[in-house]
Amino acid sequence: MQQIASGVYQIPGYSNAYIVDGDSGVVLVDTGMPKRHGAILEALKAIGRELEQVTAIAITHAHVDHAGNAATLRGQTNAPVIASNIDAPALRGEEKYPLPPFLDRVPFLKPLFRLLPSAEATEVDHLVGEGKSSALPADMQVVASPGHTPGHVSFLLDRNGGILLVGDAAVATKDGRVKRGFMNRSTPTFDASIQHIAEYDFEVALFAHSTHLEQGASIAFREFASSMR
Repeated sequence: MQQIASGVYQIPGYSNAYIVDGDSGVVLVDTGMPKRHGAILEALKAIGRELEQVTAIAITHAHVDHAGNAATLRGQTNAPVIASNIDAPALRGEEKYPLPPFLDRVPFLKPLFRLLPSAEATEVDHLVGEGKSSALPADMQVVASPGHTPGHVSFLLDRNGGILLVGDAAVATKDGRVKRGFMNRSTPTFDASIQHIAEYDFEVALFAHSTHLEQGASIAFREFASSMR
């Protein structure tokens, strides 16, 4: 576990999970691959928090490496699961998980990806979209960022100059640039999401599959957005 900013902790894995600790309790943002809930529980214990202090489990999108432990953690903490209304049916097990966009370039691999296991289905207690949500702390808002999945959302925390929990909406390079990432591709929806994210001001960006940006993160997004034009 690594502390990124005040009350914000990264739990590393194939897909990073995050703990956001605040006065009103703890929000878990994404939950990693299945059977990794123990690492999250250990991290909560390490920062002196109890299961009953988890107030929300916020899922950026419906892929197994992000929702892998949502059902288990919901059962252990009694915290509500939060996700977009578009991705919620897949999280509930009512639909198949959407395929990552890069498969449009290699369509022959799509049947293989359909064979991968999904996460255990979970109830989605609160459906969220762009803006504030009563299900989240007052200093946390939802930023719609579809493209990687149809209902992908990111979460913006009003702390330390602004902290964006990006999910899979983009990745960061080691030299501090923002890129689409291998699993994404340029589409009108994806590119519009990058442009939209770039409208916000935030100092720090936390990604699921890359290093984080500790300063000037929104500037890096704007530079990437400008390169698309």
